[in-house]
Amino acid sequence: MYSKKELKDVLIVGFALFAVFFGAGNIIFPPAIGLASGSSWSPALIGLIITGILLPVLGIIAVSEAGGSFAELSKPVSSWFYIIFNLAVMIGVGMFANIPRTAAVAYELGVHPLFPQIPSLPVIVIYFALAYYFTIDKSSVIDKVGKILTPVMIILLTLIVIKGLILPVGVPSDTGIKNAFSNAFITAYQTGDVLTGLLCGALFVGTIRSKGYTDPKDSKRIVKGASLIAFMGLFIVYGGLLFIGACASGTVPLDTDKSVLLTGLVKQLLGNVGIVMLSVSVFLATLTTCIGLTSSLGDFISEVTKGKISYKACVTVTYIVGIILGNLGVEKIIGYAIPIFVAIYPVAIILVFFGLFNKYIPNKGSYRGAVICTLLISMVDALAMWGLKMPAVSALIAKIPFASSGFAWLIPAIVGFIFGTIIYKMTYKQDLEIVS
Repeated sequence: MYSKKELKDVLIVGFALFAVFFGAGNIIFPPAIGLASGSSWSPALIGLIITGILLPVLGIIAVSEAGGSFAELSKPVSSWFYIIFNLAVMIGVGMFANIPRTAAVAYELGVHPLFPQIPSLPVIVIYFALAYYFTIDKSSVIDKVGKILTPVMIILLTLIVIKGLILPVGVPSDTGIKNAFSNAFITAYQTGDVLTGLLCGALFVGTIRSKGYTDPKDSKRIVKGASLIAFMGLFIVYGGLLFIGACASGTVPLDTDKSVLLTGLVKQLLGNVGIVMLSVSVFLATLTTCIGLTSSLGDFISEVTKGKISYKACVTVTYIVGIILGNLGVEKIIGYAIPIFVAIYPVAIILVFFGLFNKYIPNKGSYRGAVICTLLISMVDALAMWGLKMPAVSALIAKIPFASSGFAWLIPAIVGFIFGTIIYKMTYKQDLEIVS
């Protein structure tokens, strides 16, 4: 049971956690997944829940269990792995993909439907100016997000979802999709939320500790309570939007642009009032995620460079890059970012499970074997998307169980775990014999 103060803190951090997960333009993906799935929306929902809700929330808990930092979580792999992987995630995914995408989505869904005559550049400049205000005062980022922005956003989104469930736009139809589960599972990579959990985990754990929960047991309890709040919020919104999209599968073309699909569905459900509600909720959602991601990025760069690049300087550069790339538009940003997610996401999933079950992992070799084998497979897929195809290697990978469903990395991860464990044990034993 939580005390009154603990419950208040759980709600504040939980709302902020929900907002940070939800806001990287992720509102466009559930309806698109639902549209593609049609009458197979149930397995699609399960796939989305695993990748887009459960694993991201578990990522926060994994960071908490590992001591409150991603450095501790990834330390068993190698001392340099933390820096390399974090740079890939924070620069590749954060600075060059998710943060610019938040601005692009804010414009395309938050402003353009209401004011189509306004060009994207001034809107995106104003967007990042607001984000800068919230982000630069690092000490109160989470409280500002949780207390001011998120409750408004949750109310607006919930109203949209309720109307869509009570008076659906149609009946889910057969779209001919072969594997709705794996399609949703892999499409949800693009939310980036597992990576967001690892990126922002330390920020949330630090915020909880600053509220007086210095005992690890107390801070972990607050983290788990806040994670449950975030899970419930994401399940309601993502699940509702997916079902609304599925109900449109009989009337809307399957190749409809994601932004157009969402705007059209909301207008059909709630009219022009719904468009206004959507615009406000999207703007708030994307802004909160932008704040959370940039805060974590600034902390990391400042730490790695030992203060040579300050937090404020990193935030400034990130938002300048965001202004430039945000003007490319949502679809272009998603297009060039897909290979990055394909390369990194499976490794992030492996790390989440290692963090959760750390006390059951035999040794460091278990980490290394699983991560190396997973990364090798995912990198081949990513390089193929970039045009660097290796036909012989790709043909071999295609024979691995579950490869046809998009999970070619799963068996290699298990094999790497086993062999890594054995090799480490043998090497460690030999080292002890040499020393003795």
